[in-house]
Amino acid sequence: MLLGEARKRLSLVRQSIWYTKAKKSSNKKERQAHFAAARQAHGFSAYALEAFADKIRRTTWLGDHLDSHVAQKLADRAFDAVQKVAFGKARKVRFKGKRGLHSLEGKTNAACIRWREDRVLWNGLELPMVTDVAHDPVIQHGLSSRVKYVRLVRKDIHGHSRYYAQLVCEGVPYVKRNEKGERTHPIGNETVGLDIGPSTIAIVGNTQATLTRFADEVVRDHKKIRRLQRKQDRQRRANNPECYDEKERAIKGKHPTKKSRHQLETEAVLRELHRRETAHRKTLHGQLANQVIAIGTRINTEKLSYKAFQKMFGRSIGVRAPKLFLSILTRKAESAGGGVEKFSTYHTALSQVCLCGQRHKKRLSERVHACDCGVVMQRDLFSAYLAKHVENERLQAASAYEHWQGAEPLLRTAWQQAYNQPASGRPAPSSFGTYRSQSGSSEKESLPEHEARDVVVMAQVNARACESAKV
Repeated sequence: MLLGEARKRLSLVRQSIWYTKAKKSSNKKERQAHFAAARQAHGFSAYALEAFADKIRRTTWLGDHLDSHVAQKLADRAFDAVQKVAFGKARKVRFKGKRGLHSLEGKTNAACIRWREDRVLWNGLELPMVTDVAHDPVIQHGLSSRVKYVRLVRKDIHGHSRYYAQLVCEGVPYVKRNEKGERTHPIGNETVGLDIGPSTIAIVGNTQATLTRFADEVVRDHKKIRRLQRKQDRQRRANNPECYDEKERAIKGKHPTKKSRHQLETEAVLRELHRRETAHRKTLHGQLANQVIAIGTRINTEKLSYKAFQKMFGRSIGVRAPKLFLSILTRKAESAGGGVEKFSTYHTALSQVCLCGQRHKKRLSERVHACDCGVVMQRDLFSAYLAKHVENERLQAASAYEHWQGAEPLLRTAWQQAYNQPASGRPAPSSFGTYRSQSGSSEKESLPEHEARDVVVMAQVNARACESAKV
């Protein structure tokens, strides 16, 4: 209801005369004034939608189940979804089905959904906390902090609904420590370079380097999922024969709504498979993020379009979820006093540039960086090494060349370990490339030739550094 009302108001805004004037105006302030007038005239704002939600709550049966804060939060959620469509960040909104909402939350802990001592109080209900988790140090730390508001979450586990209360608290998260009082997950002080792909990641610091696949332990059983989906489709057709014609084609305008007990059981099995995979993947991403934070909290990586990744590598992105890892890493790095700096791929082009200053455009299938200057390295590891030397959207070529002699054995060891000994026991991904034991061809090149190249390379690097300093 709230989502439909927000869509109607957005449609009225786009049909208004002020919206037409705003699109034709070239003056920024005048255009903003026209947009504001259109939104105000048709009530397209979060506060206006909250007032509509309160009115609906007071005049319908919803008032017996929802309080004012929850209704206002639902209105904010609906407005945010429609606003993404208004700004072109989404094509359409998704309405909730008959399954209802998975989460509800209040605005403060003073009224409506609130936490008192060891229980949740809401609309006459008293929901006590499970007693066997009271001694958990993480929960004790959270309960000792001021609770800002409470969120109720429903999760389907093994085909049954489980309800949880999430307390949004004020303060800093709990820090796990061992018996000696040291942090369980240490924090490093190095600068770390990352190269993130659809399913793999290269991590390079001053003393450590890693090339691995995201959530390598997660193995999706595509065959089992396909069988369950086909079974679910057969059950849907058998339960709703009026929605399909004599050739088993779906009839436009008719939607299957009847579900048998066996179909609900099939849906529960499929849902449980995805839930367990999601939980396992999130745990592995958290562990990998802790490994990166142990190296350093100043992290450099390229600014990527994960929507483009979804279009090109949909299945891989669905299983590996690199964007989820980056969001977890960003949160942990900022909590540790550092941060993740994203730089433009257009200005740096790390996959094309070499230490000698030359640029080599590569196809996506070319996984090894091999330059005439003698540098041969796995493409992702080399890009992560260069990312470590990016400052202010520019690659510091002189610094990268200066530290290359000490970093090359580190990167080569990481490449060899990733190629020869994958953690999962399965063959290494083709994106790791074929490991080469020598820097160049399979046969060792003559030393004088390398020395002569180093002189030329260093001269080119110094010249580029001088040019960048002049700019």
